[in-house]
Amino acid sequence: MHFSLHVSFVLTTLLVFSGCTTNNAFSRFHFTAVKEQAVASLRTSKINLNNDVVGVVSSIYLNEVNPQKYNGMEYFYIAVYTKNKDTLSDPNSIVGSNMVVKLNDALPVKIKKLDQKNEFEGLIALDNSWTSYYLVAFPPSQSDKLSFILQDGKFGSLPLVYQKNEL
Repeated sequence: MHFSLHVSFVLTTLLVFSGCTTNNAFSRFHFTAVKEQAVASLRTSKINLNNDVVGVVSSIYLNEVNPQKYNGMEYFYIAVYTKNKDTLSDPNSIVGSNMVVKLNDALPVKIKKLDQKNEFEGLIALDNSWTSYYLVAFPPSQSDKLSFILQDGKFGSLPLVYQKNEL
């Protein structure tokens, strides 16, 4: 009798704690296919100056997120925050900045500074008024490994590494 009570108690406990649902922590998230691809592509690095963090850079490789729209060149959506509110140097502008981005040591072909409200809004969690957003295009890379870096004469980020055709 005691044995059957113990077995019944264990089985009831297992049934209660295992649950009868297929929900998990991720079942509450409702991402579109583009949002899922963007989350998988998101890379973030601190910007360091002499072992002090002076900013943050985040990037999404758009060729993997929306290959129908972004192809031919290497496209990135980036968000940059620095304490000094530095801006990226545009290779097509006379007015420059010391802060540059490179992809496999190549400078960008185009940089477009975006408004706070833009088509990529919500793809990066750094959605605030003190972050600058950019659409950046680099020449096509023959390498499947893409190493994105932000730097200037004083500081820099760690490389944000992407593998083409990974997603």
